[in-house]
Amino acid sequence: MKKSIFGLLCALVICSISCKQASDLKAFTEAKYSLHKVQHLELNGIDVMQKRNPGDFTTNEGDSILASISDNTLQATTTLYLQVTMQDPDVARQMKITQLKWQLLVDGEETLNGVISTPLELQNGLNELPVQTVVKMSEADGNRNYEGLSKLMTLLSHNKDLSSNLTLQIKPTVQTPVGAIEVPQYIAVAGPAGS
Repeated sequence: MKKSIFGLLCALVICSISCKQASDLKAFTEAKYSLHKVQHLELNGIDVMQKRNPGDFTTNEGDSILASISDNTLQATTTLYLQVTMQDPDVARQMKITQLKWQLLVDGEETLNGVISTPLELQNGLNELPVQTVVKMSEADGNRNYEGLSKLMTLLSHNKDLSSNLTLQIKPTVQTPVGAIEVPQYIAVAGPAGS
């Protein structure tokens, strides 16, 4: 009798944990995401936050970045400040992400993509996320999207508000008691309010 009561209690605890995780996953899938800022962006170890035009790069820096773009091995390191706004902010929720796919669209066309493999934790509110990722050019039928990259470089060189041209999307894989689960669709990340 004691064993059956203990077994029932264990089953209830596991069920409540699983239900909470399912509820949290649904809440994070339905949340609104906005990128508040990017800090300390480095490409191949080169700080690019202060670079305004091609002349700001040394020959070695330019060669390193161009070779990595050509080989699809460009390394990016940065810190993202991601705001997560839940529909029910009073409920404490947390999500452990084991992998985060991302893609950058230029004028609605996928241009760059990558995968963040470092575990991240998200909660309601502002999240500081240290990120390392390989930045790859997207491909269609085996051809790289050089046109999208050219558009992106042109937009960056004009030094203007890019929010109407660029869209960042993320697709997290979340750790659950039954294993890692990838959310089914990409989630759009907006810019900060007023941008």
